[in-house]
Amino acid sequence: METYSAAKPHIADYLRPLAARKLLIVLAVVLATGGVYAYYARKPNVYSATTLVYVKDPGDPVTGEPSPQSTDRSVQNEATLLYSRETAAAVAQAIAYPGTPQQLLDQVSISSRPGEDFVDVSAQAGTAFGAAHIANAFARHLVTLINGTVTLRVANALKLSESQLATLPRGLASQVQRANLLDQINRLELAQKVPTTAAQQIDAAEVPGAPSAPQPLRNALFALVLSLVGAIAAAYGLERFDRRLKNPDEVEDAYATPLLAVVPHADDPAAMLGHEPALSADLREPFRVLRTNIDLASLDAPPRTIVVSSAMPGEGKSTVVRNLALAFRETGRRVAVLDLDLRHQTLAELFGVRGGAGITEVLRREAELHDVLRQVGVGVPAVDELLDERIALIEAKSRNGHNGAANGNGAGNGNGAVVDAGGFALVLGGAQPANPAAVLASDRVREVLDELRERYDIVLIDTAPVLAVTDTVPLLRYADAAMFVGRLGVTTRDTAKRLTEFLARMPDLNLLGVVANDLSRLESGAYYGYGYGYGADEPAPPRRRRLRRAPERPKQLA
Repeated sequence: METYSAAKPHIADYLRPLAARKLLIVLAVVLATGGVYAYYARKPNVYSATTLVYVKDPGDPVTGEPSPQSTDRSVQNEATLLYSRETAAAVAQAIAYPGTPQQLLDQVSISSRPGEDFVDVSAQAGTAFGAAHIANAFARHLVTLINGTVTLRVANALKLSESQLATLPRGLASQVQRANLLDQINRLELAQKVPTTAAQQIDAAEVPGAPSAPQPLRNALFALVLSLVGAIAAAYGLERFDRRLKNPDEVEDAYATPLLAVVPHADDPAAMLGHEPALSADLREPFRVLRTNIDLASLDAPPRTIVVSSAMPGEGKSTVVRNLALAFRETGRRVAVLDLDLRHQTLAELFGVRGGAGITEVLRREAELHDVLRQVGVGVPAVDELLDERIALIEAKSRNGHNGAANGNGAGNGNGAVVDAGGFALVLGGAQPANPAAVLASDRVREVLDELRERYDIVLIDTAPVLAVTDTVPLLRYADAAMFVGRLGVTTRDTAKRLTEFLARMPDLNLLGVVANDLSRLESGAYYGYGYGYGADEPAPPRRRRLRRAPERPKQLA
């Protein structure tokens, strides 16, 4: 049997969480990026201006030697003085600032440069001129403050020297000391006349030409990166807690049964060729693989009646029945499809036929089986090649007036109308009974299945989900075999476990295996390899030659 095991993780395993939650990722990124951009775009403009103040150590006013404190610490201390309320109040008064001193301090940033004798003074304001004006005002105040401190130190030193000279006794013993004090006083008086510049503003703050904030584009790009990283992390986090089956290997393990086939996602899983059902290019080979694996499952006693079901609704069992019937029919085998999902009948829509009487009427003995059998044409050219002789035989009998059952093989419609031998038989569900479970548990169902088994090579039975209702349970006993469909990204591990436990209580069940349905395009290449899509380039099958039909009644099979 063909398998699809992946021995090593491939790139699809890592991309699956992103592909499964791509909408969540896109939504998170769009909302975060757009929200940040809109938020900052609505904020008022803020302008920034910066100036530089040079601060040098004036040294001791008496000896002229450098200060014992480190230059970095001295500069840092001078810069810290500007953060006082007293300084802010003086600057606010000087520039006629309308707010409080604290509000003015909140607009200023002052920092010293490590290892250098410079202080950066930055200011922010709602106008470009206001930012430059505030920065320059604080810088001038710093220069004035530092230089005033140096002048005060010189004045205090001069006062101290004069006091010492006045108290010094006269005489030869103090002559040298008096000379030193006089020299010191002369230097200090000179320093007062020519004050030392300990601080000066190097570059005055210029009026900025553009606002420094907000920057909605920059902030939006930053939010995009953060939200993308966060959304991707969330996607992988959610993946660890996601109980859904993601790849065929998980399906085979969860169901503890052979994997019959992997059906890829198709844009049109119920393709039509004209007015006839056909297999789409994406599904031809997967369903041929499924047909082959069913044949290989029981070579000695191939099953004639096969129940196709699922654990829960929405896993694609009816679509699998439809396309598997087409795959069997293209080999020339006589195929019948029976819709026994009486609660939710979908085969009529999938095959493109109108509803009407069906199996319910047969089970109620309101109609015979041949009255509700419908012949459905197939848009598959291979069937014509296999059945040319059979069609010719039907045409010959039609001309001779023998329009009956055509050797009991389902070629006639029982109403004198010749039908297309290239199709297959379809039995719809009919009217929905009040108690489907009781109707399907009747012995009449076994009789109908036995009759179809005798007349057709393959009978595919679409049934209700096993875990949803009990309608399918008696059919599992009547049919020759059963197969289940699990949908990737929908079926959960818990659901598969419940189904496996349920089927374990039916030891006589001939379980063929499970079909992994709706494999994403991202992973199709990894599991099908080179062969995936090999038939996609096949030309569209031509319209088959059709025989005349009785227009007044729907196609039926005797």
